Amino acid sequence: MAVIGYMFTGAGYQYVNLGKKAYDSSWLMRQHYDKVEKKYTDFKINKLSFIGPAGELMLEENGIIINAVYQRGIFDILKDYKVTPEQMFGYKSGELMALVCSGAISFEDAMDFLFKKRRMVMDEVGKGFFHHLLINTVQALQVEKVIAELKGSLKADIVSYNGKDSTIIVCETKAKEKLTELFKKLNGAVIDIPYEETACFSILKPIADRLKEEFKKIPMDKPVNRILCQTTGEYYDNVQEIREKFTDYIFKPCRIDLSLETMLKNGVNTFVEIGPGTFLSRMARKRDSGKRALNTNDLGEISKTVKLAN
Repeated sequence: MAVIGYMFTGAGYQYVNLGKKAYDSSWLMRQHYDKVEKKYTDFKINKLSFIGPAGELMLEENGIIINAVYQRGIFDILKDYKVTPEQMFGYKSGELMALVCSGAISFEDAMDFLFKKRRMVMDEVGKGFFHHLLINTVQALQVEKVIAELKGSLKADIVSYNGKDSTIIVCETKAKEKLTELFKKLNGAVIDIPYEETACFSILKPIADRLKEEFKKIPMDKPVNRILCQTTGEYYDNVQEIREKFTDYIFKPCRIDLSLETMLKNGVNTFVEIGPGTFLSRMARKRDSGKRALNTNDLGEISKTVKLAN
């Protein structure tokens, strides 16, 4: 019997025509795009998602919105096919959509929150000043040491702990080459990830504090599913804990490693990545190759997930 854990990916994997076939064939998907199209008229989500241009679509500030809307639609399609998760985990803003899909907050309130975050980050951090790198085959403790030694000369943080020898870091764009060389000298495999959402970064603490006050105003119910807090890798116990801890993801690192460990310990044997990405499902396979890890990045993968998860 499948015990299903949903993993809501972060932005950065969106592409032109993402969700178009589902949009054309299913009101369950179309309703969410149309809500955003109608309310946020300057954003033009349908044109950007289905026509592009790709360069604009891939921008982080656009990706977090498109990713969230696509995730909400996928969830409804899978629900209609009786695919039911027992637990949910979200990376960066993916956790917000996990809360939406679990009935804790409304889709409309979540989108308002994301547009506010988007505006604050663009106004106060700007574009192009920071860059993300995936560091594989270097122990997380060693990555911590390198960053600590450079703290006085540049801004850098670990964004995500993926496993013992896999992390994602954020750094000043001007320091990207220097850090790449440093980690390569440690026999690291360094991969550019240019469109990552700006989050899990300590310099964003002032923005997190303001958004926390906004988040606390959102009406909230107890989630139907068990939801993991990405910064602790533990389940939320109650609504008050969600109100207090959720916005920590804006300035604290994500613990993908601990979250996957918790889900495995609590019976999950089928992981489904909700969104256009495949990163979290790859991390789940790496964590336990014997468990099933499925994707939802197009209609074919959604159909395969429906078949294998039931």
